Amino acid sequence: MMGDMFRTMTAALCVITGVWFFIQLSCAPAVYVPPPPEPPEEPTIRVGLLQDVDEVLFSSSTGFRVVDEQGKYLFSSGSSGRQWSVRVKFGQPASMIYRLILHKEKEMESALRRAEELKDLGLQPKIVETGMELRIGNRLLNNNREYWVTIGPYTTEEEASLKAQTLPWGTMHVVIPDILSPPLGVLDLVDPNGQVVLSRGTPLVLESRDPSEGTFTLHGVTVGRGFSWERKEDRSYRPRMEFRIGNDGRILAVNELGLESYLKGLLPKEMNPGFPPAALRAQAIAARSYSIAKLGIQHRLELFDLCAEVHCQAYGGAGMEHPATNRAVDETRGQVLLYQDKVCEAFYSAVCGGHSENSSNVWGGPSIPYLQARPDAPPEVAVEFPGPLETEAAVREWVSSTPGVFCNHLSEEAPTALHYTRRHFRWNFTYSRHELEQILTQKTEKDIGTLLDIIPLTRGPSGRLIKIRIVGDAGTMEVERELRIRGVLSPSHLPSACFTVDKEMGYDGLPAAFIFRGAGWGHGVGMCQAGAAGMALQGRDYRMILSHYYQGAQVCQIYGAVF
Repeated sequence: MMGDMFRTMTAALCVITGVWFFIQLSCAPAVYVPPPPEPPEEPTIRVGLLQDVDEVLFSSSTGFRVVDEQGKYLFSSGSSGRQWSVRVKFGQPASMIYRLILHKEKEMESALRRAEELKDLGLQPKIVETGMELRIGNRLLNNNREYWVTIGPYTTEEEASLKAQTLPWGTMHVVIPDILSPPLGVLDLVDPNGQVVLSRGTPLVLESRDPSEGTFTLHGVTVGRGFSWERKEDRSYRPRMEFRIGNDGRILAVNELGLESYLKGLLPKEMNPGFPPAALRAQAIAARSYSIAKLGIQHRLELFDLCAEVHCQAYGGAGMEHPATNRAVDETRGQVLLYQDKVCEAFYSAVCGGHSENSSNVWGGPSIPYLQARPDAPPEVAVEFPGPLETEAAVREWVSSTPGVFCNHLSEEAPTALHYTRRHFRWNFTYSRHELEQILTQKTEKDIGTLLDIIPLTRGPSGRLIKIRIVGDAGTMEVERELRIRGVLSPSHLPSACFTVDKEMGYDGLPAAFIFRGAGWGHGVGMCQAGAAGMALQGRDYRMILSHYYQGAQVCQIYGAVF
């Protein structure tokens, strides 16, 4: 009996205690848990789309509004699909001068000391700041700032070059343009009926009514300027378009958008979406790194960051996006290559031909540790290479062989998306002597008479030519730099500078034709895109691909994740 009473009282006490704890928990003040910080936003990129035109035809898929640079409303269009235009009403080019770079310094203090030394020599120095600190909020993402110590000004490039010839050896003699006075002009916005609805002496900034889906289509855009694939296309962009007077006094169109959106319009133009996913991810990181590294440098005097051509990177806009490349961009969001805490200039080319090249041999300047020449092959294949490719004998053996390198996709098992690389892995072109004489005269503006010989003088480790001598019966000239050599020997450009030259002699004892046999497509610096695909097909992931082509660089997340 007493036991039952005890159990009843204990149960009641437990119920009361439980209720009391429930009340205490219900009434206790809530503990504040702060929300996770927002991931840092992506940088904004300004892409120069076209120049050298006096009228641009465009249409908008959802209508647009025009604002000034401060965002103040100026005009609105409710129509979509119909063709509008922007015309130059008045345009005056920028007034240009030229300066000589004598030193490049990383710190302002060093540049100031250099400038004082030049003053003591009776010269007139000016420090030109280039590059920028890229920040998101208070976070420094990259700093590529440099201080160029220059002398001048000179009225023409020729005058600056003549001055360089009088300066002592051991100093840099690079001629650069500078703006004495900016361009001026007035633009007309013309509606589909031909009526001018707005005239502005400042930029026309157009914003889509639907930033996420709306597009601006520019009609008849010239792409591939100066190359064999030059043509006109209609291209679509979002979400913001700017028209202004460029340095040439004509229309400059600029597409302003986030870096990740920019990459989605770029990747399908730079790499076939049918490439393996690991190669696409490697390409996304290389392109993102290159874009950031070149901000403030690539188009120092222009009102945009990067152009839409191969001079920077080929950008096709929103109309070129593809699910496979979009996925590669999203999966690597905010990831870049870093070398000593600085974002890498992650150059890449289509097909290296089996061996990459040192950046200094292609563009000059100091050696860059992560852009060094190396075989495009695993170690067991690299040891079978024919030795240093700087010699003519080695290069002749090289261009006539088909080594088992990563970018060799000659096998039947190669995916269809890689078949186009076969004609660039090894190639040959033949030009008659008369054809080459005409090309040389057009490209160099020099007449050397009857072309007698083309002599390789200097090669890099990949076999790419650094200097050649062209011999005629009326003169001789030497040509330097990879792209220049490729350009003067072809109506457009030879695929690469890794080639040999042979002559077919005519009955008159003079060359009748010149035969070029070569390897690769592009400058060969950094990542070989065809090689990246080959590595991916062999099971390497994107980090392994990037570490092969950019030795010593590391993949790091600089935005798009919580730090």
